[in-house]
Amino acid sequence: MTGWRDRLLPPARDPQAPPRSRPEGMLYGVDDRLPPGLLLGMGLQHALLALVFALYAAIAAEGMGFDPRQTVAYVSATVLVMGLGTLIQALSWRLGAGMLLVTIPSAGRIPVQVALVLHEGLAATMGATIAGGLLALAMARLIPRLRSLFPPEVIGVVLVMMGVTLVTAGMTRATGLSLAGGTLQGSAVLAALATIGCLVGIAVWGGPALRRVALLAGAVAGTLTVALTGQLPSADTLRAMPLVELPVLGLALPLPEFRLVPILVVAITQFITIMDQFGGALTMDRMTDARWRRADMGLAARAVTGLGLTHVLFGLTGTLPGGSSSAHIGLVHATGIAARRVGLAAGLILMAAAFLPPVAGLLVLTPAPVVGGILLYTAAYMISAGIELIMARMMNPRRSFTVGLAIVLGSAVMLLPELGRQAPEWLQLSLRSGLTVGAATAVALNALFRIGIRRQLRQALDPGREAAEAAELLEAGGRLWGVRQETVLRAGHAVGEALEALRAAGLEDRVTLAASFDEFSFACRLSYRGAALPLGEARAPEAAALLQGDDPEAAEAAMRRLSAVIIRRLADRSAARQRGAEAELLLVFNH
Repeated sequence: MTGWRDRLLPPARDPQAPPRSRPEGMLYGVDDRLPPGLLLGMGLQHALLALVFALYAAIAAEGMGFDPRQTVAYVSATVLVMGLGTLIQALSWRLGAGMLLVTIPSAGRIPVQVALVLHEGLAATMGATIAGGLLALAMARLIPRLRSLFPPEVIGVVLVMMGVTLVTAGMTRATGLSLAGGTLQGSAVLAALATIGCLVGIAVWGGPALRRVALLAGAVAGTLTVALTGQLPSADTLRAMPLVELPVLGLALPLPEFRLVPILVVAITQFITIMDQFGGALTMDRMTDARWRRADMGLAARAVTGLGLTHVLFGLTGTLPGGSSSAHIGLVHATGIAARRVGLAAGLILMAAAFLPPVAGLLVLTPAPVVGGILLYTAAYMISAGIELIMARMMNPRRSFTVGLAIVLGSAVMLLPELGRQAPEWLQLSLRSGLTVGAATAVALNALFRIGIRRQLRQALDPGREAAEAAELLEAGGRLWGVRQETVLRAGHAVGEALEALRAAGLEDRVTLAASFDEFSFACRLSYRGAALPLGEARAPEAAALLQGDDPEAAEAAMRRLSAVIIRRLADRSAARQRGAEAELLLVFNH
């Protein structure tokens, strides 16, 4: 029963995974408890930032022709689902990531939502959104089986493209310019620079107490700059909002209808949202674990499961769907606080704000340059994190072209939008997304370039230069398979020590070295004719035994024990076997 449940819904904790280690720059890790005051303050910061993006729901409501009262109800209902989605991701269970991932509506879904409502009706749009949520739930079941398609360089490309995608949205708000033209607004540039400068300054020079209020400080600095230039937005929209109102009730929702065309349209956009959620979850995983080695596909599956449940709620309420916010990942990096309990607090605050339309309305008035500054800060972090992830493993031509071509094609779609418009209509929405094109290219090239890769390298070592040949073979394997440099070096030290120990024990025949890699471990196998190398469980010898000049045999025995201890400590697993006249030493290094 448990095995069937684990296959259907990945458990909240992988029992075989090592415990998460908090990085040096992170003040509070994923499962850490915060003082109540700090927990409330951080929950407010994340909720306030999320409410800024509720503006997307207001834009969608206006595009669908809603009157002011319907717009208020629509925004409030969206905020309610944002809070529920944030709670789903923050809970440590099988249906969410168990991380601080804040849900916001997606700007990219606005044209799809508006077009579907105007041409197919709200009922069909609701049914299509629910179907998109069910698609995400189905996709989440497949993600743990796709680990080989998402090595660190592919995840790094996704993070780089996510950051690059944010640049356009950030620069548009920070400058007043757009792809269609416009006039550079000096006041907007000043406000965005004030916001970014404050966030970066606090991240570089600020202490723990200041980092906790980094977003608030940046927003205040940017807003004050806007106020000094007389460009604060009008508050007329607040007059149309009642003081207290139950969300959803003012929408007069129909029963969902399930039609093929709207479902197909939403399905295409849903793949983009799933990829965005996938990248956001793994970014948080990488950011919050100093021992991070590879993509946690179970975590990604739970994050996409939570996304699917949230989209079902978006569909039931007829509101603008979205996913986890990249801007909030930037806030986590700026504050150094990644505790999932902050997500619980933020979710509850958002749900409470849904009953108070003026609160959401006031925050929607946050100046655009301030939002632009926050997005640009987040973009800078995600691009640098992606590059770091790409370079975490040894590069070779296959890996270099996977990364380079994926970023080139993803960037080309953003720099030359006409490329996407030339595609068939059913593909245009996907091909106009630089994130989707870049990620899909990286996955496809990674799968293609795996063809022809040798799964094992094997060589009989020349006794005259066996240490050098062993190091060269391991280096070649590291480049071929993308093993981390640290793991290759550790394996080289252990194999070199083992070869020295075998020669010291009197071995004269050739030693054959075989190396293999399976994404989880780097295995080195030494085989030869002779006696198995005794590893045992002996402790390291005392220094006096090593320096004992009057008893050569005791000194040699101490040296053999020292070699065995060094080999065992360098390798995560080691075993010596004797099979007739043949012996074998297996050294395994976790990756």
